[in-house]
Amino acid sequence: MRFKGKHYVSKRDLKEDRFQKFVEKSLEFYYRDRQRVWIGAAAAVAVIVVAILLLQNRSTGVNSQAEISFTQAIGIYSTNNLQQAEPAFKDVVTRFGRDFVGAKAHYYLGSIYYNTNRTPEAKQEFATFLGRVKNDPLLSPAAQFGIGNCEEQAGDNLAAAKAYEAVQHRWPKSPLAYDAMMAAGRAYRNANAYDKAEAVYQQLLKGKPEGEKGEDVKVELARVQTLQKKFK
Repeated sequence: MRFKGKHYVSKRDLKEDRFQKFVEKSLEFYYRDRQRVWIGAAAAVAVIVVAILLLQNRSTGVNSQAEISFTQAIGIYSTNNLQQAEPAFKDVVTRFGRDFVGAKAHYYLGSIYYNTNRTPEAKQEFATFLGRVKNDPLLSPAAQFGIGNCEEQAGDNLAAAKAYEAVQHRWPKSPLAYDAMMAAGRAYRNANAYDKAEAVYQQLLKGKPEGEKGEDVKVELARVQTLQKKFK
């Protein structure tokens, strides 16, 4: 992730920005063939709420009370009031754990835990979500990416790299696939696994990324190759 300027950015802001961006990219992917939506910083939360509501309406056999409770929890979450959103989603899990919204609540609990520095709990919630919802076009790759974030936050860069790579392997058409592979390369580099980092960037180049993406891959590849020579 690139930050311009020299202003101070807190660790919490970094984590929230990272998590927000991959959710926004998933939403953009899901809607790009249906409507043109510009997801800016001010509008991002509102779009997430709309996406959830539309997805709910597409499902069949939804428990109306479960849907209402889940929507209320999303409303609280959208205001960034994580302290109140947490018990709201927990209530959904407790009361409607067998419903689809109960499964989705685990994803949001993972997000809340991650952004409040409870990394082990976040990882568990993301894993629980993926165990029940394997192919949601929005949230499944985001949850896998979240597991990578958790591993990296915990300092296990090799585990993080493998988790990131899984995004591309399982959901190659997701807009998160590129960012996940870039994150995998970074994690391998931070683990001093320069050969694996190089392999990741070479794989990305085979896909012929255009514009800034292509340049970023080349820069990171050159950095890794320099480190390889330095520490041989």
